[in-house]
Parts: sequence; structure tokens; C-alpha cells
Amino acid sequence: MSTFNFLLQATRVLHVGNYDENELRMIFDFMVAIDNDILNDYLNRCTILSYNNDLELYVEIIDVLISIYEDREEYEKCMLLKNKKEQSINLNKIN
Repeated sequence: MSTFNFLLQATRVLHVGNYDENELRMIFDFMVAIDNDILNDYLNRCTILSYNNDLELYVEIIDVLISIYEDREEYEKCMLLKNKKEQSINLNKIN
């Protein structure tokens, strides 16, 4: 499965809100493991026309995860996600 397909699946799972701990953990692990090469790939692709690039979808999913983990008061996870979000936003600004 491509990483973009995983983003689409994660969006669906998080939007519906019917996820278990394993699914949430898998999405979290995937999102924080994304490296700069993949982020650059997302930046340079526009698979969904309602977004300027695929990186916007990535950041949107990060925001949902931050909200979930803030509600659960899991602040260490929030910090990791916020760092990935900042990295993505900075990458988007550069280009």
C-alpha cells in the first residue's frame, strides 16, 4: 500500500471515529515515522484536487491526532505530532 493510500485510510478511520487503540497507535506511529523524502513527495503531488498538495492532507490528519491526544492528556505524543506538523509547515513555506 502506498503511503498516500494509508493517509486516505487514516482520514476515513479518524473521520468516522470508530477506531480501536491498535488502529490509533498504527496511525500515530506512521505519522511520526514519515521522513523528509516522503514529506517532499507529498509536497510535490496533488492527488486530491481540493488540496494544494498532499502535504495538506498529512497536516490535517496530524491536527486530528493532536486533538485526540490532547483530550486524552497524552502530551508527549502531542509534542511529537506538533513537531511533525511544524516540520511540514516549514517545508511548505520553503517551496
